[in-house]
Amino acid sequence: MSNIDVQLLGYRFKPTDEEIISYYLERKMAGLHFPHNVVNQVDICNFEPWELPRLSALLDDKEWYFFSKPCKYGNGKGIKRTTQAGYWKVTCSDRCVWDDSEENEIGKKTTLVFYIGRGSKAVKTNWMIHEYHSYNATSYQNAFVFCRLTGQLDDDGSNSHS
Repeated sequence: MSNIDVQLLGYRFKPTDEEIISYYLERKMAGLHFPHNVVNQVDICNFEPWELPRLSALLDDKEWYFFSKPCKYGNGKGIKRTTQAGYWKVTCSDRCVWDDSEENEIGKKTTLVFYIGRGSKAVKTNWMIHEYHSYNATSYQNAFVFCRLTGQLDDDGSNSHS
């Protein structure tokens, strides 16, 4: 039974890193559609992390999934990861994602943590994104990243900064 079928039956949507890149991300970049709307496309940098859960296609209280265009600065160089309230900071080295046979690297996973504010006064939050990048992205006209967001909303659905 596929992850999509499982989700429709009411079980948790939890694709593996390999499935995220080889199935979801590759299909999105190829312009293929999914049988059901399981992952929305959102420009991550246009929203604060605590605003994103309400934009997710799948309702969950711990993880939310999105496709996003890689945010570039106006000059086209570098990746822009800032919002009005703060910024996403890369927290560790990228990790390789392998195919099922574990013989070929198919992409990478980047971990980012959200900080409120700027510079030395910025405060680390509990909001985290795992960005998945396909090594085949340059083969497609439309490059995307797949984002898995985790964090903590307050009981009323508002922001929790810590």
